[in-house]
Amino acid sequence: MQIRRFRAPDMRQAIRKVRDAVGPDAVILSNQRLPSGEIEITTALDYDGSLPSGLSSSSPSGRDYPLSSNDPKRAYQERLAQARNSQPPTQRPSPEPTTFSNDSFSAARRDEPSQIEEALSIKNSESPSQLIEMERELERLKSELKETKEQIEDKAEHSAKSNYSETPEQYIQGRLVKLGLSDIVIEKIVDHSNFLGREDDWKKALSRLADYLPVARQDMAHMSGCIAFMGPTGVGKTTSIGKIAAQHVLKNGADSVVLVTTDTYRIAAHEQLRTFGRILNVPVEVVNEYSDLNEVLDKYSNYSLVLVDTAGMNPRDRNLERQLKMMQKARGYLKKLLVLPCTSQRQVLKTVVDVYSQIQLDGCVLSKIDESASLGEAISVVIEEGLPVMYVADGQRIPDDIEPARAHNLISRAVYTAEQYGQLYGSLKYGS
Repeated sequence: MQIRRFRAPDMRQAIRKVRDAVGPDAVILSNQRLPSGEIEITTALDYDGSLPSGLSSSSPSGRDYPLSSNDPKRAYQERLAQARNSQPPTQRPSPEPTTFSNDSFSAARRDEPSQIEEALSIKNSESPSQLIEMERELERLKSELKETKEQIEDKAEHSAKSNYSETPEQYIQGRLVKLGLSDIVIEKIVDHSNFLGREDDWKKALSRLADYLPVARQDMAHMSGCIAFMGPTGVGKTTSIGKIAAQHVLKNGADSVVLVTTDTYRIAAHEQLRTFGRILNVPVEVVNEYSDLNEVLDKYSNYSLVLVDTAGMNPRDRNLERQLKMMQKARGYLKKLLVLPCTSQRQVLKTVVDVYSQIQLDGCVLSKIDESASLGEAISVVIEEGLPVMYVADGQRIPDDIEPARAHNLISRAVYTAEQYGQLYGSLKYGS
């Protein structure tokens, strides 16, 4: 009988060495953990049934493993059963040499790694069963990560469909409502669009909204002629005039602009415009009961830009009628722009448009965009009334905070404003 010993850092590697060196027919006589921490397995070739001296045939626990069976596979299975019914100590010699046939060795290694460990009485932090369990856990985590990734990708691909608790049209309608748009405008968009429940439905709706928004094709760099700014008090008429005048002076010089005011109803109402005139070094004319607007327009007909500031009056002011008659009698080349603040309610804006529509309006200026919590009301009014937007003003800085209106830019600003104020409302509501 030939005796050989094999050492390895752990049981799995030790068994692999035995299998590679002597084959599956080797008989394992004993195994033990050395002081160095390594595992040592003693094997025999041409086993004759006897044990070398120093190896006991009884277990440390006092139970004898069966030696009478001539069937190695049966002996191995009986040892496994006894090992599962008891908690083995950390270290003990193998009581019975075990012969591994081709079938029993490969089956045990493939199907019962933890049972092999128990049968060989080796349990430690690096045991084969623990390593196998760790591998199984790792595979399980990989599988879960893969499944989660697939779910995320699937959700991203079908996000529009998954968000639809109702029909695609109802979903888009709900989002348009959050922009502050009127029912008339929303119905117009939904009825004339084909939504398919896809991610690009929202972009399609916004593009349709931009198409409906009337915008005057007017480049500020080529602003010229006579323009009157009209509207209620405090909507930003004078400030808008100052911005446009400053930009024109920077580009064309101070000798090309004149400022005119018809506001003689309020004390020192024209002082702000005179202040702009002094800063820009441009002339300022006041139209009162002793002068006529047309005479002033004729006087400065050689100027490339004449900006007229009118008195701010609410629709119920009796003096508004006189103001409107003055504009009706003005030269035909005088363009009339209505300044609409985006901070006002839709019904207020609509009333203002109705009153000032007594004269032929050429367009409007949307002011105070930076102060508004929703642009949908103003956008709805200009769409319903067919009033072209010429400029948008979004701040107090002169001359920076005014620019020619562009439909898609204005719609993007409306979406951004709704999202920002929606988040602010949510944080205030829930105290976060």
